[in-house]
Amino acid sequence: MEEIGKFFTPHSVALVGASSDYRKLGNSILMNLLASEIQVYPVTRSRNRVLGVKAYPDLRSLPEPVDLVIIAVAAKYCAELMSEVQGAGARHAVVISGGFSETGPEGEKLEDALAAAAKKADVRIIGPNCVGVSNSRIFNGTFTMMPERGNIAFLSQSGALGGMTIYMTRAKRIGISKFASVGNASDVSFDEIIDYFRIDTKSAVIAVYVEGVDNGRLFFNALCNAANEKPVVVLKGGRSDVGGKATRSHTGSMAGSPKLFEGMIRQAGCVTAPTFDSLLEICKLFDYQPLPAGNRIGIISNTGGAGVLATDAVSEFNLEVPNLERKTRHELKQILSPMASIDNPVDVVAGAGRKEYSITTELLLRDPNIDMLLVICGVPTFAGMTQTEHAAGTLEGLRTAESGKPVVGVWLAGDVGKPGKDLLEMNRIPCYDDPALAALCMSRMAQYAEMHSSSK
Repeated sequence: MEEIGKFFTPHSVALVGASSDYRKLGNSILMNLLASEIQVYPVTRSRNRVLGVKAYPDLRSLPEPVDLVIIAVAAKYCAELMSEVQGAGARHAVVISGGFSETGPEGEKLEDALAAAAKKADVRIIGPNCVGVSNSRIFNGTFTMMPERGNIAFLSQSGALGGMTIYMTRAKRIGISKFASVGNASDVSFDEIIDYFRIDTKSAVIAVYVEGVDNGRLFFNALCNAANEKPVVVLKGGRSDVGGKATRSHTGSMAGSPKLFEGMIRQAGCVTAPTFDSLLEICKLFDYQPLPAGNRIGIISNTGGAGVLATDAVSEFNLEVPNLERKTRHELKQILSPMASIDNPVDVVAGAGRKEYSITTELLLRDPNIDMLLVICGVPTFAGMTQTEHAAGTLEGLRTAESGKPVVGVWLAGDVGKPGKDLLEMNRIPCYDDPALAALCMSRMAQYAEMHSSSK
C-alpha cells in the first residue's frame, strides 16, 4: 500500500499542462497546487513563467526529481508522456485528461496505449478522465476546492460528482481526510485505493461513489477488508436500466446487475446510501459518534408532531422504539410538565427549556432499554427562550450521563434553529433538518454495528 500512498503524500509535484488562462483546467489545478504545502513545477511550452512561478518546457528540464506528475493535456499526448514521467524520477501520475474510453472505440485505443506505456515505464496512474486527488493535510491536486480537514476518505468514480461533493462538504462543514477521483481506472483500481484508505490512520470512515467495476471479486474483497476495520458507506450509480446505460458513456465501465451489486455491498459488511446527500450525512454520523450496542432508539421532542414523524421514520427503518424503564418514567414525571408525555417518544412540550432537555437527555441515555438517542427541537421564539438553550441542555445531559451511546439531533425552524444546530455540530453531535434523514443515518449505523458486533 505504500505504492498507492505516494499519490497522497508527495513532497514535489509537476503539472504538465499548466496554464495562465483561467478558463483552462491547468490553471485551476496550478492555483490549488500553489496553495498547498509542496514544491510545484509547472510544465508548459507556451511561456517561461505561469502565475508568477518559473515554468519548464518539459519534464526532462526539471531541476530535480519529483514524486508525482499531474497531466492535463489532450488525450493524444498522454501515452508518450509516460517515459518522461519516469525520466523525471516519478513513478506516480494522475491523468486528468478526458477523451478516452468514455468517448467510444477511438478513445479506447488511446486508453489502451496509455495503460501500456505506463506499464512499460513502471508508472502507476490514476485516471484518466478524473478530477484528481487531494490530501487535506498536505495538497490539493484537483481542479476543485480543497475540502475541510477531517476524517472521511472519499473515493469517487465520477469526477464532477466528486467535485460537487467537496463543495457540499464545505457547506455542511463535513471534514474530508483524502479524496480520489479514479475516472476510467485504467490502472490504479477501486480496490487498491480502498485498501489504502483502510490502513490510513487519518481516515476513520470511507465513502465510495461507484457506478461499475471490472473486477468484482477484487472490489468485494477490498470492501470486506475495509469494513472490518472502519465503516464503509457506498452510493451506487446506475441502479436503473437507463442509469446503467448512462454509466457506460460516463466512465466507460459496466454497471452490472443493481440487485446483485447492492447484495454484494451488504455481504461485504458495508452500508449503502440511497442518495447523494445521505452519503455525506451517514458518514458524518459515523465520524462524530460511537457505534450503538443495538437498534433501540429513544426519542425526545418538544413538539408532538415531530415526535410522531420520527417514530414513523425509525419504524420504517426497522429501529425499535422500546418502552422506558419504570424508574426512568417516574423521574421524568417529577421534572416535566404535567402535560408532557413520559413514554417513548418523550414529548417534553413546547414550554420545556434548557433544564428539561438536560435532565431528559441524561435519563434516557442512562436507561438500559435505550441504545441511541434522537433529540428533536422545534426552537421556540416565545417565553424568553434563547435559540441555543435546548442544544446547551442536550450537551449538559450527554456529558452528565457519560453513557458512550450515540446521540443525534434534529433542529427544526430553519434559521431560527441554526444557532442551536451549530452548537451541537461544534460538539460533534450530528444535527439534521428532517427526522426521516436522521432515522436513515441511525439505521445505517445500527446495521453496521450489528454486522460487525462479533469482530469488534
